Amino acid sequence: MNNFDRDKERALSGVDLSRKGSIDEKIHALVALLNTSTDFFTTSSCSGRIIIFDDSKKGGDTSVKKKGCKWLYTTHDEAEYDAAIAGLQFLNGDSVFKFEPFVLHVQCKSLSSAQSMLSCAVASGFRNSGISLGNKGKIIVAVRSTHGLEVPLSLDGELLVTYKYIEKLVQIANKKMQENFLRIDRFFANVTSTLETLNSADVCDSNLAVNNSNVTKHKRKKHEKVKVKHSAGTSIEKHRTISSNEIIIDDLSECSLFDNVT
Repeated sequence: MNNFDRDKERALSGVDLSRKGSIDEKIHALVALLNTSTDFFTTSSCSGRIIIFDDSKKGGDTSVKKKGCKWLYTTHDEAEYDAAIAGLQFLNGDSVFKFEPFVLHVQCKSLSSAQSMLSCAVASGFRNSGISLGNKGKIIVAVRSTHGLEVPLSLDGELLVTYKYIEKLVQIANKKMQENFLRIDRFFANVTSTLETLNSADVCDSNLAVNNSNVTKHKRKKHEKVKVKHSAGTSIEKHRTISSNEIIIDDLSECSLFDNVT
């Protein structure tokens, strides 16, 4: 088992350490497609989200905390204005409204497969994607885009904007989420096509190897037949030579019987 296969087995058999603890529904089919291929597997993913978080550590425990921040509102789908406003009742620090687009990290078996994955990402609209090479030979493609959104809402617990402004932010973020989902769909289609091409190439390479093997075997058999035929011909020639020599030796004219004949 090579390093890639070992890393893949370890990653797919491990525990999901994300806050959600599972793959987002919108990209479940995409992740499954990549993880069942022979050239790729995913190491982390997020289908995209709209969140409101507060960096204050004070207050109650009614919201989710992560890295010192309170998550006042979060969704992996289009946001709901009323739910977002309801989350603001818990703010007491510096809160931020944020849209984060789809992000995916894919470990690749080879540099050529990584280049194929990167081409899929860029063609799908994820133009901020790239390839990174690890110290231990790991090849990772980061699929990401730049159409995010981040706006401050409060400072020290005081709301800086109007509710009308927040409603407009929700509308803008939802449009970005719709575009985000369209890009994911294009990416899924491009990855499917790429995997089919790679699989076809693997089959062709396999068939070529089999054909080359058959040709080699045919040539070997032909060579052996020629060798056997040549050996047989050599044996016949030797037999003829020996017979000829025996005939010469048995010539009666050289026998002593005729030595005294006059």
